[in-house]
Amino acid sequence: MKDLLFTAALLLSSGAHAQEAPAQAAQAAPSRLDPALERTGRNLAILAEKYAEIPAERLRKLAPEMEKFNAAVREALGEEILAEIAAREKAADEKARTESAMKTLQAFRGALQVYYSQTGGRYPKSPADLAPDSISAVPELHLPGHERTAGIKIVDSKKFDKDLSKAVTGSGGWLYFSNPNSAYYGLLLLDSANPGPDGMKFFEH
Repeated sequence: MKDLLFTAALLLSSGAHAQEAPAQAAQAAPSRLDPALERTGRNLAILAEKYAEIPAERLRKLAPEMEKFNAAVREALGEEILAEIAAREKAADEKARTESAMKTLQAFRGALQVYYSQTGGRYPKSPADLAPDSISAVPELHLPGHERTAGIKIVDSKKFDKDLSKAVTGSGGWLYFSNPNSAYYGLLLLDSANPGPDGMKFFEH
């Protein structure tokens, strides 16, 4: 049902963009939405707004017709437009997830620095030790290309001091250096070598 609302919105949006097209393009497609499509758009907007208030039985009766309409909308949009929209949404989603991870990383590192100051220059054996006093719980990450996780990979050695990248396991969670003799003692990273929207690998931040 919600998938229908999405694809129908794409169709209506495509019609709206047609108004901005050059005059020659307008000859190949309507310059404005058909009144029937405008009514459909309004009805779908109302349906989306009041979805939770509609009795389940009514929604079940509506579902088969909505599925037919959904198929028709996708056919009207065509594979090229659907692929374009999917790529745009994926890029926006990955950007949002990356920005969220960066903010979480900054805050988590800040909590570690506070701990370091309060303990006279000592980092915890694991960032998880900050909970529940400094943080409520280890924050969850959802990096592009990874599942959600709050897992922490602990590196308690110096063997990666010459090449930090070799410590990355690609878990999509946290990577923490706990050995006091390591050049990276107390360093918290994102455990992923995937590139973000800016081209940098996540562990490089």
